[in-house]
Amino acid sequence: MASVSTRGNQDKDTHLPPPSKQSLLFCPKSKLHIHRAEISKIMRECQEESFWKRALPFSLVSMLVTQGLVYQGYLAANPRFGSLPKVARTACLPVRNAK
Repeated sequence: MASVSTRGNQDKDTHLPPPSKQSLLFCPKSKLHIHRAEISKIMRECQEESFWKRALPFSLVSMLVTQGLVYQGYLAANPRFGSLPKVARTACLPVRNAK
């Protein structure tokens, strides 16, 4: 039983380069099957979730607060465009910072 070899475990890792071609900085744990397509898909999903669950609600709440402040008189409205420039600027801040 003491002569059991670990050679069987090495044969299972066919995606790893042979030991003669490995550099000194080679780490077998970092070479697992994670393809770039999977990583880009995960990143895309994270960005989409971040937009819908964080940036968009925060932007809408900020717009409502800004409109309320203009309506109450704490912020001055533009004589020509009213509260639109302030509300539009407020809407762009959270979306720009989320990316």
